[in-house]
Amino acid sequence: MMQLLSKRIRETTGGKGFSVLYSDVGPKFYQQNGGWKSVVGTEIILPNTTMFVDTFPVENLNIEEAESRINEDVQCLKNEFVGHAEKTTLQLIPQHAELEWATVRDQEATKHLNLQVPESVGAKFSSPDDWGYILWFREYKESSLTVLRLREPSNDGGLRGLFQAAVDEAKRSGLSKVTIWAPSPRTEKVTGVERVTRKTAIPALLYLGEEENVAWHSIEKLGWC
Repeated sequence: MMQLLSKRIRETTGGKGFSVLYSDVGPKFYQQNGGWKSVVGTEIILPNTTMFVDTFPVENLNIEEAESRINEDVQCLKNEFVGHAEKTTLQLIPQHAELEWATVRDQEATKHLNLQVPESVGAKFSSPDDWGYILWFREYKESSLTVLRLREPSNDGGLRGLFQAAVDEAKRSGLSKVTIWAPSPRTEKVTGVERVTRKTAIPALLYLGEEENVAWHSIEKLGWC
């Protein structure tokens, strides 16, 4: 099935597309059966008891407010990628429609678990010369508030504020931890938590172009891709 899917993707894109998946059967199966090459994935786990000091105020985001942050993020990414033609770089971030899907999923899960329906999908930090935001959704089976997207503000106090907002939301939602995929060295330093290699949901990329120098930048949790 995966070999046929790989062939079909090549045919429909004319060999110019890409596909990602997250393997729970190890790093080799999908490469042997379709060409999805695994990428080393890392994560940081913050227990819901984590407390950050010297935080700057942040505001929670609802589903409507998140759309403008996503659009601003996309424009920033386009500007950041300009002039970096030495290699092909892939970057995935949640679109607003995908965030809506995650929100409906959260709401349905809370009904079955008799929990309070969540209102926030993330948090934002803003100052006259700086901004950043974080998006999340709830994985009740793993007891995790999982980060979907993090754009780090340049201010460490603002970044700590975003992390604290996530930890507080995990606690409110009855979840034991916050999971941050592919943390940057700065995130590792600010949280004081060492990253670990993912053993499940291993990121894998099928790139259909001829270039060999391809980088999957900032691998995020987009499990429905």
